[in-house]
Amino acid sequence: MKNKKDLTKENNEIVSTDVEEIAADKQAESTTLSDNESSRPVGEALQSDKMRNTRIGKLLLTMSLPAIFSMLVQALYNIVDSLFLTNINYTVEGYAGLNIGKDSFNAVSIVMPMTMFVVAIAIGIGVGANAYIARKLGEGNRENANKAAKTALVMAIASWLVMLALAFAVSKPFMRAFVNSDNASDVDYVVNQGALYLEIYMACSIGLIVDITLARILQATGNMKIPMITQLVGALTNIALDALFIVVFKWGVLGAILATVIGQWAAAGIDVAVFLFKKQDVSINFKGFRFQKKYFARILRIGTPAFVMNAMGSVVTIIMNVMLKSYPNGITVLSAYFKVQSFVFMPIFGLMQGAMPILSYNYGANQKKRFNDTFKLGLFIALGVLAVGTLLFQIWPEALMSIFKSNQVSEGQTAEQLAEANAILVKEGAYAFRAISIAFIPAAFSILIINMLQSINCPVSSLLMSLSRQLLFLIPSALLFNYLWQQKGIWFCYPFAEVLSVLVYLPFAIRDYRKQFAYKEKQYRENLIGLEN
Repeated sequence: MKNKKDLTKENNEIVSTDVEEIAADKQAESTTLSDNESSRPVGEALQSDKMRNTRIGKLLLTMSLPAIFSMLVQALYNIVDSLFLTNINYTVEGYAGLNIGKDSFNAVSIVMPMTMFVVAIAIGIGVGANAYIARKLGEGNRENANKAAKTALVMAIASWLVMLALAFAVSKPFMRAFVNSDNASDVDYVVNQGALYLEIYMACSIGLIVDITLARILQATGNMKIPMITQLVGALTNIALDALFIVVFKWGVLGAILATVIGQWAAAGIDVAVFLFKKQDVSINFKGFRFQKKYFARILRIGTPAFVMNAMGSVVTIIMNVMLKSYPNGITVLSAYFKVQSFVFMPIFGLMQGAMPILSYNYGANQKKRFNDTFKLGLFIALGVLAVGTLLFQIWPEALMSIFKSNQVSEGQTAEQLAEANAILVKEGAYAFRAISIAFIPAAFSILIINMLQSINCPVSSLLMSLSRQLLFLIPSALLFNYLWQQKGIWFCYPFAEVLSVLVYLPFAIRDYRKQFAYKEKQYRENLIGLEN
């Protein structure tokens, strides 16, 4: 048994919230808030209180199902968008290729890593705000939660300004780096259309960034319905406008990107309206607001692993595209995989959106059993979903890849040539789907562990695991497997990296979990953080 001296030494080694934050939290308990952010009146119930009191099974389902539903709608949009593009049956002036549908799909596929990077920035801000706000609400510190919400929105707007500045500088050079005669029948068309798509996406990304940030802030308070509604409205608007702009108006790739950004703005508009016209547990009213570096640092520190995980996905996809661009169907197959696998992984990401505020809140409230129950249930559900996904990808990969066949014969192409090209595409895609889906089960552990580390204020550990699974393990193995077995070998880098990541980082995650809860218990025992009774 450890003596008192040993326990003191162990607690002193724990890395967690610094003295400055603790002092600020204590001061916040006695600080009077502005009129529209008044302190919680005696007896007033906050929406976030349910994360302390509701049974975990019911709580996780009610928190996650709206996010899962909205994520599945988003995945459906991705597929529908691709169907519209691959089956364009009209010609565009100046097009000199053989298959305008495939070239249009490839144009959008090649820019995908850059759009992923924009999304990664928004997710980083949103996750950082989500975990910090939920933790502060769990500690009973509503004032700090309010200030963090406003800081997150400022960060979102600043990020959009950066994207606006980059939009017209990087788009065309990026496309030229990846398009060649091996993967495009009309190189100029693919370069120009892809650059147009990316320019508009980045320049108009304020809708996307604000929507993701405000949705995650709402989720931190336990409000999952509004984010579900915004995702649903955005996706359905997108799908409807895709049909109008691509099929009716015949705007092709331009129609696809206009539909996308209008859908994003519609979703963001609902988020903003909810905060302006209906009282929430936190406020984004900027009256009397003063930017404080402390909240910026907290959000950045917690959200950086989420940003890195998603940004590394962008970097990894770029590197993969470099290797795959010499194979005629390489980039097309990888893009098709990401769109189909979103039906498997979007529910997991929706589950994490529901689990993250519960984990963060109960860590902040020092409710260890509720924290553990949430993690175990989340892992059980994730394993079940990904097991089903693995079976689908192993048994019916040809059917899944067939979604991306072009059914329209273009000028200069015969029906026999189109059928032969489709057969090769489906065969290569089915092989890739079977190989990559081996990674699904170990990915459940990786995703849950990374989110758990973020919720207990261990951003460095979360960041290292994110970097390792997507960069340190995946890319070297992809280079090696490509050298040894060419395109067929590349796909096995995904399961290799996932398995290695879990084996290496699981012991460190267990260590961090124990240290952080030991520190939290010390904070409560020594009355460094108090809760309202």
